[in-house]
Amino acid sequence: MQDRREPSGRSLPGGFIRERWTVDRTVDDVLRRKVGIEPSDRNRPRLLRLFDDPDRDDRSWVISAAHSLSLPETELLDATGDLVPVGADGRLRGEPRLLFDHDEIVSSAVEALRERYEIRYRYVDIHPDPDGFLPEPFTLRQLRKVHEAVVGAELHKDNFNRRMREYVEPLTRNGKVVVSDGLRGRPATLYRKSR
Repeated sequence: MQDRREPSGRSLPGGFIRERWTVDRTVDDVLRRKVGIEPSDRNRPRLLRLFDDPDRDDRSWVISAAHSLSLPETELLDATGDLVPVGADGRLRGEPRLLFDHDEIVSSAVEALRERYEIRYRYVDIHPDPDGFLPEPFTLRQLRKVHEAVVGAELHKDNFNRRMREYVEPLTRNGKVVVSDGLRGRPATLYRKSR
């Protein structure tokens, strides 16, 4: 006889698809009810992949259509749950293993995020900040620091700047380039994504 008790431990938020609901509607519902985040068109959850190992949950065969959503920390202040740092290995830092295969889902989300910020790949429509962590305008140093935080490694300043200049343009007002206020060091040119 199968054990139907609820497993104890931590897991990612999720939910079952209700009859006649779409996956998108279910994801939005989980974000609202279990995470306390109002979904928006600005930043939509991304489908990672299906997790369908028959042994992932010993209570029943459950398939997960795992999604990830990247948001700046400031947009998570009212969210339900805990913000947990991720280590360089793509696993939650200082936490016991998650239930089911949720550690694998976290690693998959981290890997996908890092791939979007990995500048060695050439995309047809590259965005300097694919997940929108940095509001415009920004300096190239700020943009590099975001990339370094995501990929988990220091990036060569000049190589990064040379690579990114193709995808950003200086902010101008009245025909003049706008610079930062210089409160922290020398003033720097402000940029935005190339139009």
